[in-house]
Amino acid sequence: MGRIEYWLLGAVGALIAFIAFESVKSSMEPRRYALQIEQAGTPRGEVLGSGTAQDSTVRETVASSPTADVHSAVLPSRTRAPIRNAAEIRRRIADGAQRTYILDMLAMQDSVLYRWPDSRDAGLRVWIQSDPHARDWWIGYVQSARDVFLEWQTAGIPLRFTFPADSAGAEIVLRWIDQFPPDELRIGKTRRLADQNAWVTHAEVVVALHDRDGDTFPPGEISEILRHEIGHALGLGHSRDRGTIMYPENTQLDLTELDKETLHLLYSLPPGRVK
Repeated sequence: MGRIEYWLLGAVGALIAFIAFESVKSSMEPRRYALQIEQAGTPRGEVLGSGTAQDSTVRETVASSPTADVHSAVLPSRTRAPIRNAAEIRRRIADGAQRTYILDMLAMQDSVLYRWPDSRDAGLRVWIQSDPHARDWWIGYVQSARDVFLEWQTAGIPLRFTFPADSAGAEIVLRWIDQFPPDELRIGKTRRLADQNAWVTHAEVVVALHDRDGDTFPPGEISEILRHEIGHALGLGHSRDRGTIMYPENTQLDLTELDKETLHLLYSLPPGRVK
């Protein structure tokens, strides 16, 4: 074999090694979730909801989370202002700091807590898309999503969920897509709207059925994505603890006690800015 043949053989071998390395590197990249908050109004100090909504003013902030842009748009408030006791709020957050990631959420959300008003009686209306016409769709995913809502409910929150067949009037909407664009690492995305009192008024969840390479997520991983995104829809932000379902990357399959304790603490507090 001549010198040229050896050179060509070496070049081909190097190319194959490079392709194999990139393939392994890509498969090891963490898949991420994304959260977008549109806040109607700006919580001000310790007393929220006082004054008139400023329809013509728009204020934008960017969260410190590496995977989420958080936007605020000033719109009229449709819900009552919460009753707040600043000293009591701080005390309860301090007491719960060791068993929750409430401080992580405050750091990433400009010191604002978002949650739904209590709905034990009427219930939150949750519409789950059942005919997405997406590749590898399975009707069982609808029940999986309902089960996840009920899992979160075991945290002892003052919410009840109903699942109407029609999306009209739904407060939480969950849709399915084939996949996010290949240049994104997202596997799920939640868009959450809140009023100037920081009461959540609407949430839209999007869950992908395939990763960026087109590979189908197994049912267990779909449930993992649902747990994370529904956590956002209920008011949770991201956690810095890799062992929780609300960590920004897919590292945990199931809800943990830390996740449930954080949601429970959130719903024992009024929404708004914490100082």
